Amino acid sequence: MYPVRLDRMLPCRGLLGFLAAPAHERRLLLSLVLVLFLMLGGCASTVRRRGEIPHTTPPPAQSRTGQVGRASWYGTKHQGKMTASGEVYNQYDLTAAHPTLPLGSRAVVTNLDNGKTVEVRINDRGPFVDGRVIDLSRGAAQVIGLVKPGTARVRVKTFSPRHAVSARFRNKRPQRKVAQRECASCESQW
Repeated sequence: MYPVRLDRMLPCRGLLGFLAAPAHERRLLLSLVLVLFLMLGGCASTVRRRGEIPHTTPPPAQSRTGQVGRASWYGTKHQGKMTASGEVYNQYDLTAAHPTLPLGSRAVVTNLDNGKTVEVRINDRGPFVDGRVIDLSRGAAQVIGLVKPGTARVRVKTFSPRHAVSARFRNKRPQRKVAQRECASCESQW
């Protein structure tokens, strides 16, 4: 093995000095530089993506009956813009923005001041104000009497969409008849 002469690879020798060095010395220097960049990259701070909740924010208060906190509403300023789910925002739909619930999930929001409730679909991320647990669309805010005051204490209860469909359409959905056909090439049924 050849002796490594780092003095020939120093930056003061310039690019020509680096290129004039033997190939094994150039590979060694490039390997050292690569390792240095990888180590420094591991120490770099992470960049938050849009809509991501900072780790310093404490989780909202949870109770046995759901999440309790303050709700607000958003409307005209965001009308026609894209939501986090990729759909166009319509302020009159019964939708909401929540920081952590899965997009497309459903929640029942109850205004604790007047007892009114509304079922909303989570289609956006937010609110980005400390102490708020959910942002309702204008349509949902009107249903529970939130438009005029702007904010109110609410309870947010989530449930799976399958549960919502079965509860809403129980005994109203016609039973599906399964066709009994046999495949000629195989022994299975459809």
